[in-house]
Amino acid sequence: MDGLTFKRDIRSREPNENDHRNSRFKVGWNTAVRGEAYQDDTLETLTWQNLGYRLGKLLGPASETLQDELYETCVRIQAEQPEPR
Repeated sequence: MDGLTFKRDIRSREPNENDHRNSRFKVGWNTAVRGEAYQDDTLETLTWQNLGYRLGKLLGPASETLQDELYETCVRIQAEQPEPR
C-alpha cells in the first residue's frame, strides 16, 4: 500500500470537539518524521493519526504551528466532503 490510499475513513466528523484529534494528528506526523513505519493494515483505515503520518511522510519535518495549520485545512476539506455511508 502506498500510504495515500485507504479502504475506510473513520475520522470523526467533529474533529475540533477537543484537542485529542489534533494531538493524534501530530503524533502520526512525528512518527513518520522519525522514520518509523506503519503497517499496511494500519493504513487501510484512515484515522486522524495516520493522516498525520501520511502527510509527515510526504512532507517531512514541520513546526508545530505548521502542523496545526495543515490539520485545520484537513478539517475544512473533510467538512466539504459528503459523509461516508
